[in-house]
Amino acid sequence: MNRRLAHLLSYLFHPAIYPILGTFILLRVQPMQFPSRMIILAVLLVFCGTYLVPVLASVLLYRLGLMESLQMNKARDRRLPYIFSAVSFYFTALLLQQVDLLHQAYLFLLGSTLVIILHLLLLSRTKPSAHLAGIGGFLGLLLALSFQVGVNLIPYILATLLTSGLVASARLRLEAHTTGELWTGFLTGLFIVGGLLFL
Repeated sequence: MNRRLAHLLSYLFHPAIYPILGTFILLRVQPMQFPSRMIILAVLLVFCGTYLVPVLASVLLYRLGLMESLQMNKARDRRLPYIFSAVSFYFTALLLQQVDLLHQAYLFLLGSTLVIILHLLLLSRTKPSAHLAGIGGFLGLLLALSFQVGVNLIPYILATLLTSGLVASARLRLEAHTTGELWTGFLTGLFIVGGLLFL
């Protein structure tokens, strides 16, 4: 894999897309039909809370000189953005719970929050892959939904597994992570998010 393709895959499958995509799928596969307007509003809420706020916080931290790079290749560059992200994810999860949309959506974002906190705690020892954590958490969501809702999500599960392999290869090619950091990210996302949804 050449570096240009590795960069493209890293951007296309950025970890920020999974909360948004996961919320959309959660609402679409339920036996009860949610109005399109409600789905759009929920996805917009998740977009603001899990993408827009963390990105703006990261840009601000970078402008203030508290981060060396927005790429966050160094573990120390991830600490403050992770704190902001964890808080933003948690409050977004609480908002979803308050509007009584779907308990699964709340658990999905709560699980994502816990993954971010765990990765923050691990930064002193290692730098778990956020890319693979996002994919792992999304896979956990798909597995839980396929059992709970009884919808055939096998094509999506297989596509997610294939994507995880491609993204892992890309991150290795860019020397952004070690193999151990990729596995740590993937497994923490899969087991924490999937575990919460299965309980």
